[in-house]
Amino acid sequence: MARGAFGYAVDTALEILAKDLKVELRTREVFMTMSLFAVLVVVIFAFAFNLDQQTLKKVAPGLLWVTVVFAGNLGVMRVMDKEREHGALQGLMLSPGGPIAVFIAKAIGVFLFMLAMELLVVPLTLMFVSVELPAEGIGLLIVSLVLGTLGYALIGTLFGAMLADVRMREVLIPVVVYPVVVPIVVAGVKLGAHAFDPALGEPEGYLPLMIGFDLLYLALAPWVFSRTMVA
Repeated sequence: MARGAFGYAVDTALEILAKDLKVELRTREVFMTMSLFAVLVVVIFAFAFNLDQQTLKKVAPGLLWVTVVFAGNLGVMRVMDKEREHGALQGLMLSPGGPIAVFIAKAIGVFLFMLAMELLVVPLTLMFVSVELPAEGIGLLIVSLVLGTLGYALIGTLFGAMLADVRMREVLIPVVVYPVVVPIVVAGVKLGAHAFDPALGEPEGYLPLMIGFDLLYLALAPWVFSRTMVA
């Protein structure tokens, strides 16, 4: 029985995710919105800062994360739009996979859309801001972005769905999401600082901190979603 329920949840999540990916590949609505906003932020930063290379290495991680978080906010605001518009959300909640399958599919979708945006934005940031990323720091930067994006996608999907019908959600979602994701953003900035300047040494505990918060979000976010959205 348990394996059957798990199988239904996986099948439902994969079907919803496949549907979202097909729609996004056809319209490119979420990706283009996030990417254009992120590129605009990068261009503004490029013209606003005229710093030496050593100072740029200190501020570059913060610039990257500000860009990622602000652009990701546009993605999580659209997480349930199509289901809300066509009245399909309650049907998905009553599907064999249940609300947890819906949440996992939506969170993975946001995660993938944000990663695709980062593949475009991160190189542009390095190019426009003219900051050098040492070869030995590339892996650490990628790991920090992936882990931070995962945590942001989980929390953003949760609150994006919960506040989808609320007036002024464009204001409320950042106000609610940003304080919750502060730990992973701070850890991401610290890991980014070590990536841009390997002379700082080992990043001391920030990588386990990001992993720990990702696991915490992964455990709590689907449970909260299943309790609030069904009611």
